[in-house]
Amino acid sequence: MSTAEISRALGKITCPCGLVGVKQGEKHDLTTVAWFSQESSNPPQVMVALHPNRYVLELLDAAGEFVLSILADDQEKIAVFCGSHSGRDVDKIKELGLATVPSAVVTTPGVKDALANLECKVSNRFQSGDHIIITGQVVAAQVNSDKKPLLYYEHNITHWGR
Repeated sequence: MSTAEISRALGKITCPCGLVGVKQGEKHDLTTVAWFSQESSNPPQVMVALHPNRYVLELLDAAGEFVLSILADDQEKIAVFCGSHSGRDVDKIKELGLATVPSAVVTTPGVKDALANLECKVSNRFQSGDHIIITGQVVAAQVNSDKKPLLYYEHNITHWGR
């Protein structure tokens, strides 16, 4: 089977679109993620896959915590911007005028209009292929909306039911 065919087949996996946010000192960065999932119920844990060059990973390694914000289908502009700009070069929150909300347990704020914000403490980190897998224990959560989720499908951001 060709590499192109494998890539096409993998593109059929539909993934939710979200942001991993980390605040370390005065630095606060968000990056777009589509490879994340709940991976444990007891304790409640999620996993996210981050490319090793992402600035947010540097902050995450120092902070030991993050917020996973699950995006709604009307937040495509946020996903595209946060996935295509580096926090090393631009303050994404300021550029987008993005409203945040204080978290209950972790230092990192959540995204105000996200479907949900999951506050996480890092429980594990390991290399897997060309990404770093971060597992985080969910220590608090906020559900903000009953909108439909923003999705990643066929290597593109798409909308539920469109």
